[in-house]
Amino acid sequence: MEEQILIPDPGPKRPPLLTILCILTFIGSGMGFIGFMGVALKYEATIEALKVIYADFPEASYLLNAPHKFFVIATILMGASLLGAIFMWNLKKIGFHIYASAQIIYLILPFIFFNGEANPLLNVITTALFVYLYARNLPIMR
Repeated sequence: MEEQILIPDPGPKRPPLLTILCILTFIGSGMGFIGFMGVALKYEATIEALKVIYADFPEASYLLNAPHKFFVIATILMGASLLGAIFMWNLKKIGFHIYASAQIIYLILPFIFFNGEANPLLNVITTALFVYLYARNLPIMR
């Protein structure tokens, strides 16, 4: 009598589009997390240095005058986006909900701190596109 070896079903395979989206999120949210955290940890010194560097860029004035709390909240939201992408990388649905929530709150943040002054249309379009493309992969997530 032959012995049968049972190999557990690994479940669905991550589609290439989901892989690309996650990698782009790892890069974007990872850099955002590190950057915002750096400013949050060394707020006064960083803002003073950035004011010198970006003195000729009036469009950056809103960010240079942002309160410390903005950078702390942005760090948390970028970390949540990164965590959501890690979960989606592992095909966990909760990752989509974490990611989408963090990104939507991040879009609202400028309205709270800057009266909507710093929310370019490109950010809204990019966020909507990523959330939509991630949502298309929900059926294969567990």
